[in-house]
Amino acid sequence: MAVGFIAVRLVLSQSVDSVSRMSLLLFGDVNLGRSLGQEILNGNIDYPFRNVKGILRRADAVFVNLESQLSDQHGETESRESNYVFCGPPQGATALKRAGITVVSTANNHAFDYALKGLQETLRYLDSAGVRHVGTSADSVRFFSPTVVRRQGIRIGFLAYTEFVNGEGGWEGRISLFDSTRARNEIRRLRRDVDFVVVSFHGGSEYGEQPRASTLRRMRSLIGAGADVVVGHHPHVPQGVEVCGRKLIFYSLGNFVFNQANEWGKRSFGVELRLRKSGRETAIESVRLIPIRPFKQPSVGLPPEEFEQLVQRLKKTSTADIVCRQDSIFVTLPH
Repeated sequence: MAVGFIAVRLVLSQSVDSVSRMSLLLFGDVNLGRSLGQEILNGNIDYPFRNVKGILRRADAVFVNLESQLSDQHGETESRESNYVFCGPPQGATALKRAGITVVSTANNHAFDYALKGLQETLRYLDSAGVRHVGTSADSVRFFSPTVVRRQGIRIGFLAYTEFVNGEGGWEGRISLFDSTRARNEIRRLRRDVDFVVVSFHGGSEYGEQPRASTLRRMRSLIGAGADVVVGHHPHVPQGVEVCGRKLIFYSLGNFVFNQANEWGKRSFGVELRLRKSGRETAIESVRLIPIRPFKQPSVGLPPEEFEQLVQRLKKTSTADIVCRQDSIFVTLPH
């Protein structure tokens, strides 16, 4: 029997006039290549998100890290030389759109697996399907444009950065490699035009229980620059939560749609943020962590024993004060 959800509730003070609310879902790594890409090529476009489509479509907006390019490689979805080089087919963009995904980050170490052709096709197919993207550019640029989504009168701005890119070059100026000065300037400019800022940060060590010190410093610097939420990717396993005043860092959301065999690669969580705008102030009203079974077809919920293991891992790896009540977990901000 699957256990419901983990809720992280933030208690904030807000005014009462002109109140609006919206929900935003955040999930981890999505790889539409390898054998899953073959499934899509065979016409089973809805296969990856079939078991989670309901929860995705109920949200006002959904964000994921797209860990694979989407490119026409004449039927190839994994390199013959290395299974660490992969891409999803063009129809992967349609799969994302049908599932209800609003925005994807394309700033990650696999963003140039099939070189410039793969990158440019990825952005073109996403645009054609109506899926927003952030973190890469088809042309070489100095600054990377944010993506802004407006829902229920609340404007959310997205930016994305990666610590590294696979390959020997050719991607400079096209993939948003983390630079502290540029990131600070981009966040500050975006901050003037939106109500809420979400930054995706792809970095750190794979499979680690905790982020390394340099990764933590960089994630915290993004909060200091004005981000409201920083979402970590790349470790492929779930890591903890940090509360910074009224802001949040998720060290790693682990996998979402990803075929990976290691134990914690098959257990993770998504995040449901409920935002509240009152007058000119927008803040996090509540956060629900949604236990998931990542795989080629992820599903919501975990058996009781694995649910408890996830709870204990979050308690161990989070700096926030976490209190468990039945099948929910609450984190309360200091007054």
